[in-house]
Amino acid sequence: MKSKQWKMLVLAVVIMTVGAFLFLFKDNKVEPTLAGIPFVFWTGLLVSILVVFATFLGSKFFPFEDPKKQ
Repeated sequence: MKSKQWKMLVLAVVIMTVGAFLFLFKDNKVEPTLAGIPFVFWTGLLVSILVVFATFLGSKFFPFEDPKKQ
């Protein structure tokens, strides 16, 4: 079961990263703004937080064991 969750998590991070760079992070895109801060900052911050959360989940669902661990 861990392997399936791991694969889904990896797929979600890849889709999120590719989607961010293809669609969200566009040159000279400053509108809309939130509290005077451009759109790119907020989307970048959101993507970063989601990737950090996915990394945390990945540490819990990693399907392989360390052979040196006893």
